[in-house]
Amino acid sequence: MSVDTRTQSSATTGASVPNAGSAGPGGGGDKRPGGPLSSLTVRGLGAAVPQALAPAVLAVLLIVFAVLSPSFLTADNLLGVLNQNALLLLAAVAMTVVVRAGGIDLSIGVAIDLAALTASALLADDYVAWVAIVGGLVVGLLVGAVNAFLIVVLRIRPFLATLSVWFIGGGVQQVATDGGSPIYLSRSSVPDEFAWLGAGTVLGVAAPIVVAVLVLIIVWAALERSRWGRVLTAAGEQPTATRISGRLAGTSMATAFIFAAGIAAIAGLILASRSQGFVANSGQLYVLDSIGAVFIGTTLSRTGRPNLFGTLVGVLIFALLTNGMNLIGLSFYWQGLARGVVLILILLLGVLLARDRARKPLT
Repeated sequence: MSVDTRTQSSATTGASVPNAGSAGPGGGGDKRPGGPLSSLTVRGLGAAVPQALAPAVLAVLLIVFAVLSPSFLTADNLLGVLNQNALLLLAAVAMTVVVRAGGIDLSIGVAIDLAALTASALLADDYVAWVAIVGGLVVGLLVGAVNAFLIVVLRIRPFLATLSVWFIGGGVQQVATDGGSPIYLSRSSVPDEFAWLGAGTVLGVAAPIVVAVLVLIIVWAALERSRWGRVLTAAGEQPTATRISGRLAGTSMATAFIFAAGIAAIAGLILASRSQGFVANSGQLYVLDSIGAVFIGTTLSRTGRPNLFGTLVGVLIFALLTNGMNLIGLSFYWQGLARGVVLILILLLGVLLARDRARKPLT
């Protein structure tokens, strides 16, 4: 007959020995330092550190510029910042779709420019507003279709394909405008419906902000709540497995570039309305910042996945940084340097924190 030595010892000393998995006082699990719950809690906090990096930078910018400039946190200034950067947000949303699919699009600026050029040229020829809007959207979508053909059918890498379209689009602008001559529209030649895109309001909020937010919501729903978005994400993260499983990775990539170009075309229409005309290569100003905003946004995802909330945070970081430096009188030449430094710091710290977390597993 075997004897349980633990029970015997307990009887001898008069103390009860709890089971390993039994709860302590209050019925909880093992809450001692280094216990399972403590390790899980610390591990969870460690995993959240890289994801909190970009929002922390945004919070620091808000605090610093609020101290340095009393007008920084006023409603008028913040709404002005959002209005000025609505086009950047649209460009960044378009870029997010493409990067989520596993590509990159350097021709986003071309879609913006050609949509603005088409709409401005049609209005200058006295066409009505809806014709100019539809024409601009069609030309923008055509840029995406060319990208899709080069990448999916001809198997050219997205970087090289969209770089080629960037050069071609710049040449088209030069040819169509006799060497890049701007198109200026008189106020009388701009229909009220088209003028609203750049200068109208909805309940006191500027129309470009309203349009950008609506596009953001629609694209979020498409990416996160639709089958198309799930296939697109899978094709971007594991294209080979997606293709083997029978899902059309190539089709997903093609639709991503066309969808992104359509969003960029909307930005081009707003640009033409806001400036009442067209200036060659204006859309190129948004390309690099949109790429930076997307990759800042990837730090908010535990898996490094491009996501629209993270992209929005990246756009706000660039927007508030530029606005704050303007308010404190910092030279324009320092602003590009500051954006580059902030981008590098966020991405580098995110990588280092994630690497350190993986190197030191908690026990």
